[in-house]
Amino acid sequence: MRPVVSPKPVRTALPAVSAEGEAGALYTAPALEKGLDILELLAGESDSLSQTTIGQRLSRSTAEIFRMLSVLERRGYVARHADGGYRLTLRLFELAHRHPPLKRLLTVALPAMQDLANTTRQSNHLVIHFARRILVVAQVDSPEPMGFAVRLGAHFPFRPDRASSRVLSAFQPAAMQEQLIAELLANGNRAVSAARVRAELAEIAGKGFYMAQSDTAEGVTDLCAPVFDHSEGAVAALTLPYLRQRDVAVSLAAARQALLAAVQRISTALGAPPRRQGRPAA
Repeated sequence: MRPVVSPKPVRTALPAVSAEGEAGALYTAPALEKGLDILELLAGESDSLSQTTIGQRLSRSTAEIFRMLSVLERRGYVARHADGGYRLTLRLFELAHRHPPLKRLLTVALPAMQDLANTTRQSNHLVIHFARRILVVAQVDSPEPMGFAVRLGAHFPFRPDRASSRVLSAFQPAAMQEQLIAELLANGNRAVSAARVRAELAEIAGKGFYMAQSDTAEGVTDLCAPVFDHSEGAVAALTLPYLRQRDVAVSLAAARQALLAAVQRISTALGAPPRRQGRPAA
């Protein structure tokens, strides 16, 4: 499930935006923007980056990057590895889990996820869209001695070959879906037309779930369904990577029904209207 590594474009800082409009005063915080640029850059990397590489990617001087990295390392947001490169720690992940909406989602979802694992004898994981990536915010292992699972905290590019990316995009209002389709196409590692992506998303939305052989793991069938709250679009996707085993009697069809029951249970607890549970957004 490793993303394909390709040359990265030089990242440029975005212009400051005023809440009062173009005619209003501009409020800037250059030091803060440098630190955020570093965090956003490292969030998209699976390997550590050297101080020199970070400076080149962000078009910043070595001295600027050194000061920012020193502060971020001291505060626990980045860590320096033996090779001298820097990587993100789980500090941002920990902060995100303190955020009330995510905390509420996890509080509601985890009991249903545990029941789903016990019923299907398969692992499952909960994914959200975050910073042009999909992030695993909760995960429950299979109770069987063997199984297939995705690590808690794992994150992957928001690409059209990911089951969770497809489901999160399929169950959104039109305007948001177009934004997500643009992300899917920009992050994809193979040429796919927007028309094809829209057709695939429409098919998923019509069914109310996604089921297909995994694009990333042979022998695994991805089952994925949307989780809703009181807002318009899906707030998360619950994925069950179904691994057929000789000693597990639960069929693929039964696992799919259990998954749909789990997302309905979670969505109900989050306040989703009955008409939206397991259905495409209007």
